Amino acid sequence: MVSNAFQVDWVFVDTLIIILLLLLLLGVKIFKSTHRWRLSFSNVALEYYSFPKPYDLGKSHYIKTKHCSLTRNSSLHKQFDECPLILILRTSFKKHLTKIITEGLNSYGFNVINLKLNIKLDSSSNMLNKTINDEIKSLISLLLDYFKHKGFIGNSKYILVNLSKPFVPNTEILTDPEKIGFILINPRMNKYNIGRLKETFHTLPQYTQLFYIFSKRSFFILKNNDLKHFTKEFDENITNKAKLITLKKSTKSFKYYETILLGIIIDILENKLMKSKNYT
Repeated sequence: MVSNAFQVDWVFVDTLIIILLLLLLLGVKIFKSTHRWRLSFSNVALEYYSFPKPYDLGKSHYIKTKHCSLTRNSSLHKQFDECPLILILRTSFKKHLTKIITEGLNSYGFNVINLKLNIKLDSSSNMLNKTINDEIKSLISLLLDYFKHKGFIGNSKYILVNLSKPFVPNTEILTDPEKIGFILINPRMNKYNIGRLKETFHTLPQYTQLFYIFSKRSFFILKNNDLKHFTKEFDENITNKAKLITLKKSTKSFKYYETILLGIIIDILENKLMKSKNYT
């Protein structure tokens, strides 16, 4: 008679195998969403100009420039030099998504400046955040003047695309006469930022060049809480002041949905912002 000590609990073994397979599947999903990106531009017509580090960026106390470059299409720049510049602002991450959006916009004919910043944010101080907005506005003016002086861009009109989660613009940036519009992609919707937005909408009741793009999901199957908080705080009347666009099947990385995101951005640029009174 075989001792029970040598019997195998097949139910336990099957359960363990299923758990390991699920963990493997989850690991593959995570790897695909974080690592399978193209690492370089594929359009050979693109020209790349770095902003020189020794150049004086001003004495900023709360922002630090980590990277700044201009990319344009050598075969189309003469045709599109009078179009507004696209300025993409990010603070961290989003490197691969930024590169894909940049190449898509360049191939379409837009000149693009990529600006990566370190921002010292303090949600408890309105005065500090106003100073940060003022410093960013001054930095943008400096960059536009530099690239225009070098002959790389044709004008100083720009559209700001914000990939920085914590940064929310105030009225000083929104009312900049050189800025045509503002596109925010998955901004952080905490209590403080929501309060600042409500204040901005109250201060600028007729402002209509503000667009919000959210992914439906945060990661894997988890819901995007920033979208949830935005829709909870702002009813349908917000469409009179800002446009909300949701990608229902996408996560925050926009992996596999970057082409759809790019198409939405181009549609906003061509059919909304470039036809607005601020541009014409």
